[in-house]
Amino acid sequence: MSEGPSFTEPVKTGGRRERRGAALVFVLLVAVVGILIVKPWGGPDDSTPYVAPSPFTPPAQAVIAPPPSLQTTGPALPSAVPSLAVAPAPVSFTTTLSPAPAPWSGLVWRSLAPDDPLNLVTSVTGWHRGFVAIGSEAGSPVTPVWTSVDGSHWDALPFNTSTTFWPGMVVLGVADVPTGLAALTEMVQSCDPPCPLTFELHVVSWTSPDGRTWTPHVLPPEWFAGPEGQPPLLATGPAGLVVASRGPAARLATSTDGAPWHPLPVGAFPAAFALNDLRGTATGYVAVGRWMTTDNHREPVSLWSRDGAHWPQTPTVLPTTPEAGSGGGAVAESLVVGRDGIIALGRGATIHSATLWWRSPDGRRWTALPDFPPLGSTTCTDQGCGLRPDGALAGDGNRMVTVRGGADAGVWTSSDGLAWQRLPVAGDIPREQATEAALLPGGVLLSDGATTWYGEVQVR
Repeated sequence: MSEGPSFTEPVKTGGRRERRGAALVFVLLVAVVGILIVKPWGGPDDSTPYVAPSPFTPPAQAVIAPPPSLQTTGPALPSAVPSLAVAPAPVSFTTTLSPAPAPWSGLVWRSLAPDDPLNLVTSVTGWHRGFVAIGSEAGSPVTPVWTSVDGSHWDALPFNTSTTFWPGMVVLGVADVPTGLAALTEMVQSCDPPCPLTFELHVVSWTSPDGRTWTPHVLPPEWFAGPEGQPPLLATGPAGLVVASRGPAARLATSTDGAPWHPLPVGAFPAAFALNDLRGTATGYVAVGRWMTTDNHREPVSLWSRDGAHWPQTPTVLPTTPEAGSGGGAVAESLVVGRDGIIALGRGATIHSATLWWRSPDGRRWTALPDFPPLGSTTCTDQGCGLRPDGALAGDGNRMVTVRGGADAGVWTSSDGLAWQRLPVAGDIPREQATEAALLPGGVLLSDGATTWYGEVQVR
């Protein structure tokens, strides 16, 4: 799967848009119904499996009187909560090239029309029966979802039916599990300040045998309570699924198939560690973030776990140079994973906030990549130039891709982040300012924030 906020602006690796909130009125409806069905759970240190209540069908239209337990310190809740009008579902689309086992031999670029559904796609997950694409757009549903058997024809998934996601849900990640698929969503509250009501946002795990029908499992909200605006992370690896809240004192839970879940005891991560990203690999799980010492000194660090449940109490400090902020607050922010290696991205503590890259073959041993190979550094003349890669990086767990537009446009592929192969490009070449990338089974999406280009893969 294709991208982690921290105390600085997140590094862009794959996602191309910010999450957008849903209408407050529907959040009130789902929050009320969700709380009504959730039975009491154990305290923060309860490590027994959490089995979600029986699934239910969200009503298309409902009038619900909220119980006294939902009253807040603000104005009283309304006595009835109307349903939310659901916007039309995203449309299906077809890409001209389906994925192929043969190596890539080149890319042909084309710019996308503003109404092309490909503009909305932010990541794609492959599984044993096909692919699932998730995107981002304003309105409802918040996260459009498509499924594909062959990676070429993509069918839009309707929201707000008895067997699909509810509107107002942001899909945070999708994973291949033995029983089919598992997805993690967050119900997002949005309103124009001052917001009169406050609810805890619910994290919901969903399971599906086919990618088209989904069953919800509402999870206790305190498991994944993190910094505001920073949703929990979902990783899949050899021991199954791991979900974690971001930031310091992160909470974790594990599952083999998305239900039930096993919450880990408080303190699974070291107390001084603040989590920014979490990914699974073929051999274990990798977490990156910052290490806070007693004198408020910050270091970019990583942790590695074989099973996602047992983590070392001493992290691996990622090497940095004085120019990048060594000894003064650098931080690791996100991970891009290939079949045989990992690249971590971060930021230095200098005034120009240099971008940092590190590479690891396994998530335990790291080396700095000061020149951002194979892209190299930017060559503009403004202050801070040379401190950032001259292009974009994306990955899907198997292949890493670096891409650059402009006069010296190019695409490189790698399985380990160490050896790169440059591919020829043709067509409508993206602009140099296009640096937001997402990797699809049959190509690459690249955007400058206003225009998106799709590079269709050519195979031998």
